[in-house]
Amino acid sequence: MISRRRKLIADVLAAADGEISGRIRLQKIVYLLEQLGMNSGFRFSYHYYGPFSSSVASAVDEACIIDKSIVEKAAYTSFGSPYSIYKIDEKIEAPKFLGDIAFESAHNYVKLMKSEQSVVIELAATIHWLKFHEQVQDWKPELYKRKASKADEARISRACKLLEALNLTLE
Repeated sequence: MISRRRKLIADVLAAADGEISGRIRLQKIVYLLEQLGMNSGFRFSYHYYGPFSSSVASAVDEACIIDKSIVEKAAYTSFGSPYSIYKIDEKIEAPKFLGDIAFESAHNYVKLMKSEQSVVIELAATIHWLKFHEQVQDWKPELYKRKASKADEARISRACKLLEALNLTLE
């Protein structure tokens, strides 16, 4: 029997039209969906790449190994760095809800997130984390400090626009 959390991960992939590239991207998509009301019970803390949940990582691994509801394939960037591609192994029927979010809404949210570069999603999740979890009102200097090699005005602007498009305002 598939656990609720492993099923949620498979359902996130279903909302992503069956595929998400990258562990970091998957973590940040789940984090942002949680902020949108998914109500998964996944707990996040801050790590190098922003909000991270060890229970999301475990659920993904278990869905790949135990349930075989997800397939993880290795791929490599043009620089030779490895990353994972997660796919739904079988065609699963789309649920009516992704946690507490109507599936159609979740699909639209994930589509927006997938349309952005992984680094932009990472910055968006980190901005949200700084503002609402650490309650850093002037989050931009802290973002530059934590994400020195990634945070530039263009990416920050795109991250803020993504948050706005997701109705995760910074007010």
